[in-house]
Amino acid sequence: MITSEAVTQLTHLIAEKNFSMKLPECERVIYEYNPLIEVIAQLKFPTILRIPNQEPVDFQDNVRFEYPIFETSRNLQIPAEISNLLTQFNSNLPSDVTYYFKSDDLKWQLSFNKDSITFATTQYERYENFIERFKSVVEVFESIYNPSFYSRVGLRYRDLIIRSKLNITDKKWQELIPEHIASELHTFEIADSIQNFIKNLQIKTELGQVNFNHGLVTVRDTEQSIDETAYLLDSDFFTEDKIQRGDDVWKILNKSNRTARNLFRWSITEELHRAMQPKSI
Repeated sequence: MITSEAVTQLTHLIAEKNFSMKLPECERVIYEYNPLIEVIAQLKFPTILRIPNQEPVDFQDNVRFEYPIFETSRNLQIPAEISNLLTQFNSNLPSDVTYYFKSDDLKWQLSFNKDSITFATTQYERYENFIERFKSVVEVFESIYNPSFYSRVGLRYRDLIIRSKLNITDKKWQELIPEHIASELHTFEIADSIQNFIKNLQIKTELGQVNFNHGLVTVRDTEQSIDETAYLLDSDFFTEDKIQRGDDVWKILNKSNRTARNLFRWSITEELHRAMQPKSI
């Protein structure tokens, strides 16, 4: 007899074989001019009620030397007009609490609430360093809160191509972004007139999917108080299958990292690649 679980696995295998991305493999490099502005990893799990009802004293004791800055935020779970009414009667308002632990330079941040744990940095250099730091905090979290399993495993890369920071202000976007990514930039009639646009693609991957947002955006140079057009490449990889704790989580994140590298390289031209000064690893 074929079980329903076997049918589900077979369906996933067929989907992966027929519909997942077929990006070319690219060499792994580190860019001298790194365009990454943020990298985020997240694990979601079935609700743990102890988290919003008990301060994370034990957790902080284990991480406070690396992440000494502690903050909290609360989000109300009811409409604003009702919460305002309840406030007038001094009623206790139900809310979700999120705990934040930040490095002293504010470049690394971990946070968790009753449904998820998230790790983010604005100082990403190598995947190995990032994932080892994430592993260490997940191990602490699991030892204290013991999540039953993970319902979502995600890895997100946000790159921002700013021409002035790469000393290529003389280059047009069609020289930096290939036509298969943004045909508008290669359309003679409108290319030089485009100011902003964002595209959203939902793409099947080998282990899940990626929400790929990209396009022209306006950024502010606070030092010179001027605006500049930049190109955003925002790739959010995730799987929403039931994932048991342990090696499977890290295999998914490792695979997402490799796919993210190929997607980024496929999304830029050779000229932009060289301008960021790649160094082989």
